[in-house]
Amino acid sequence: MAIKGAIKYWQHWLIGRHFKVFSDHKPLENMNIKTRTDEELGDLTYYLSQFDFELIYYPGKNNLEADCLSRNPVLEPDNDINEELKVINLITLEEILEDQKQNKDINLNKRLIFENNLYYKKTKNNNKIILSERLCKHLIQETHKNFCHIGISQMQNKILPYYTARNIIENIKKICKCCEICLKNKSRGQDKIGLMSHLGPARKPFEIVSIDTIGGFGGSRSTKKYLHLLVDHFTRFAYILTSRTQNTDDFVKLTEYVLKDHDIQMILTDQYPGINSKNFKRFLEEKNITVIFTGVNSPFSNGLNERLNQTLVNKIRCAINEKNNKYAWTTIAHDCINKYNETEHTVTTFSPKYLLKNEDTSVLPKELKKNKNTNRLEEDRMTAFKNSIKYHEYNKKLYDENRKQYNFNIGDEVYIENGNRLNRKKLDELRIGPYKILRKISNSMYEVNTGHKKSETNLFHVSKLTPSPNTSDEDIIVDI
Repeated sequence: MAIKGAIKYWQHWLIGRHFKVFSDHKPLENMNIKTRTDEELGDLTYYLSQFDFELIYYPGKNNLEADCLSRNPVLEPDNDINEELKVINLITLEEILEDQKQNKDINLNKRLIFENNLYYKKTKNNNKIILSERLCKHLIQETHKNFCHIGISQMQNKILPYYTARNIIENIKKICKCCEICLKNKSRGQDKIGLMSHLGPARKPFEIVSIDTIGGFGGSRSTKKYLHLLVDHFTRFAYILTSRTQNTDDFVKLTEYVLKDHDIQMILTDQYPGINSKNFKRFLEEKNITVIFTGVNSPFSNGLNERLNQTLVNKIRCAINEKNNKYAWTTIAHDCINKYNETEHTVTTFSPKYLLKNEDTSVLPKELKKNKNTNRLEEDRMTAFKNSIKYHEYNKKLYDENRKQYNFNIGDEVYIENGNRLNRKKLDELRIGPYKILRKISNSMYEVNTGHKKSETNLFHVSKLTPSPNTSDEDIIVDI
């Protein structure tokens, strides 16, 4: 491209004349411009073929005139203070001189170096210009802003080789951490807060259940698009309902099906419109069932259901893509959920059907199953409960390793995550706010005053909150 550009610019001198082209790109030396390869290169060689020239390889170290034009200019090291100020270009020499005149600490320190009308502090590597804490804060702010909100380490590398001041490192950390632009837009550098918690745990069947919905099934030999899932936390037994919609009637129908044989005490669920509706809440109130909603955009709070969602979808996908399988996905889904309930669970080590109904689900022949001891159900349930606790404690240890507990108080200001990251545009703010804490529901759940009418849509998991800096503006903002 460079050769074409140069020849095209000088074509009125070169057309009809033989000339030489020197290049430090050796592969061009043997290029045959009469050979057409791909379309783009073919068009390029076709244009060059009308000129009479030869390509000669010339190493870049010898081709200095052309090579230097393709390099970024690099400033030679210079100890002249005026040149340093030109490079940094954030505070002027006049501001430094005026600042040092008013700096009382300079007059009290007789070990300073006076050079070029400026006071320096001698250090091991080089001499540093002395600034007051006020001017230093201004420099830190301008550096942080002008260099696209760089982090603490980069700020220190940018400022500390040239300047010194009282509390300079502390002020760099404070200004970087308290920057509102950084808090709202940076995906890294923020402390991870909120430890793993556990609802319950359930100590008996149907003390706690979870409800969730899986979509995207439309077209697989059925007009139904959704699979509604209810899971018992204690036994891990699951029920499903396939449907065309996500309406309140669907969730009422699923819940009523379970209530025929069992008493549900508590439901944990995400904030689906069909569940977070007046009719469904009224239905649960009539049945004396407590409902607990997960935080906004916090599906991990309903982790037991989310894991089963993946397991069930994988089972359905495998079954429906088997050869000669012409059944609708709804039929396959019911078969898969039955097989799941008869399979030993990885956590409890017992099958959900055995823990709930005391039915032997082993692969033994029927004749041998009759002789199997079935009087150990309560003992096995206790073992399953202990295994669940052990599994939770193991996951909690891994999850909490790089996180810290943060206790918010009513009235504290926080930034919240700006919607679901899958629906967010690339350059949208990651966090919005600040908003005030209205109520503490638990160590992991808070109600935040975001302005939504429904209180449930103001519930946020602690991991979705970022505390607003408690440092006052007077401590940070400096006008020069």
